[in-house]
Amino acid sequence: MTATIAKTWAITGASSGIGLAVTQQLLKQGSKVVALVRSPQKLQSLKNQYADQLIIIELDLNQTEKIASTIQAAFNAAGRIDVILSAAGYALVGAAEELSEADITAHIEANLLAPIFIAKAALPFLRHQKHGHIMHISSEGGHITYPSASIYHASKWGAEGFFDALAKEVQALNIAVTLIEPGRIKTGFDEHAHVTDIAIEDYRKSAVGAYFRLLAMGRFPMIGDAEKVATRIIETSTMPKPVLRLVLGSDSYKNITRETQKRLDSFIAQAETAAQTDAED
Repeated sequence: MTATIAKTWAITGASSGIGLAVTQQLLKQGSKVVALVRSPQKLQSLKNQYADQLIIIELDLNQTEKIASTIQAAFNAAGRIDVILSAAGYALVGAAEELSEADITAHIEANLLAPIFIAKAALPFLRHQKHGHIMHISSEGGHITYPSASIYHASKWGAEGFFDALAKEVQALNIAVTLIEPGRIKTGFDEHAHVTDIAIEDYRKSAVGAYFRLLAMGRFPMIGDAEKVATRIIETSTMPKPVLRLVLGSDSYKNITRETQKRLDSFIAQAETAAQTDAED
């Protein structure tokens, strides 16, 4: 048995996109998967095929009050879970001023609070096992920003900060943390995006309007392959010392490194003025 086959995974978003690709590959390899999904019926055909390996538990990520009990049920059902993969999420698109408070709240609940609560609920079990790996699908959008995606970026930048700090907290406990940072992948992600069209004329003339026009023109192509992404995620879970940030896609690598360098250059240029606010001895 390989290291991959010996592991049991819990996966949110297991019924579509990257989460589904990871789930299918794991099942084919003989692994056990606990799928935490909002619509269990979407995985019924897989359940029929892998009855002994696939456990399906219903979980709506916007019902955050149910996350702790659901994670406990997942560990009770599986006996042991080695890898927690938060793969669920969606895009919220529109000028910040035009987004409804309800949409903003729902998005932050699903994209940021739910993965945090899942990790928090899983940690007692992972500590008891003295082993575990928490993986979260972030995005290049956790390092860069586009106009009209402010709340999406808030969720991804927030997750980057949380899981980065968490990795330091659990490093000595034999629990690994990995932030997965893909670029644009060929999945149904765009089709499931919640889009608020521009109603305020000022935004049609701004960077928001330009971004909407570029999207319509197909200027942001999806170059990533979901199956290859899933394979790299699984491979990373078998590493003795998994990376904290797993960059996937040449577009993600280019965008992240470019924006990080620009940010660094800006900081370096402020070296002298930053020191001017230090207290004098």
